[in-house]
Amino acid sequence: MVVILSLFVNTIFNVLIFKHVRASTHRVQPQRIGTNLITINNQHPRISRRDISLLKQMMFMFCTFIAGWAPAYLLLIINVLINLNPIIFGYSVVFFELALLAITINFFMCNHEIKEFLIIRIRRWAQR
Repeated sequence: MVVILSLFVNTIFNVLIFKHVRASTHRVQPQRIGTNLITINNQHPRISRRDISLLKQMMFMFCTFIAGWAPAYLLLIINVLINLNPIIFGYSVVFFELALLAITINFFMCNHEIKEFLIIRIRRWAQR
């Protein structure tokens, strides 16, 4: 139930984020040519590279999240039916932590503002 509820909430938020980004891609911006203000109607029949990149990131994070959480909870369900070795639970927790680390690294790699901020901070700290 925990994994299914998390899937549902995660999917709702991802759809809302994608709708917002897609709507911002389709905004019409007025441009000034000489003294005339004209509005250029940019039709975007296909999905843009920015939207595809966002979808790839969402899919990666979604799949990594599910791959990290599902084994731990599935083992808890299986443990009710069959007694499992406690070491297996430790491995599932390590697998979850690796998935969480992958999501965190992905976040820092894709967010350029945070990456630049951290690089500047680390350089200042290293110079001390």
